[in-house]
Amino acid sequence: MATHGDERRPCAGLWNTPMVYVNGDLTTCCLDQHLENKLGNVVETPFDTLWNGETNHRWRVLQVLDDYDRSGPYCGSCNWQSAGAMPHDKVVAYLEKTGETEALVAYKARWSLD
Repeated sequence: MATHGDERRPCAGLWNTPMVYVNGDLTTCCLDQHLENKLGNVVETPFDTLWNGETNHRWRVLQVLDDYDRSGPYCGSCNWQSAGAMPHDKVVAYLEKTGETEALVAYKARWSLD
């Protein structure tokens, strides 16, 4: 399941730093200058629908599972330290809230939580 294999944790950007360009395009990261992780356009679709939608949720879960290459087109090549890591307690709370039981078990095992 893991594709990265180091101490990289889920990026806080997918949870905390939405970037809206002047034309309304929404991406997950301030480093994503070419809109590789574009989620949509807030002029056309409400922000909440895009930010908390299926695409970003899937990318978040893939990062939890250490699969950064599939967790957004930009994420696989990112230096990841720029945005910072999502705190373990916040990741666990998100997975519990969204019912991602398998991802939760895998995440806790990987980081020896509980």
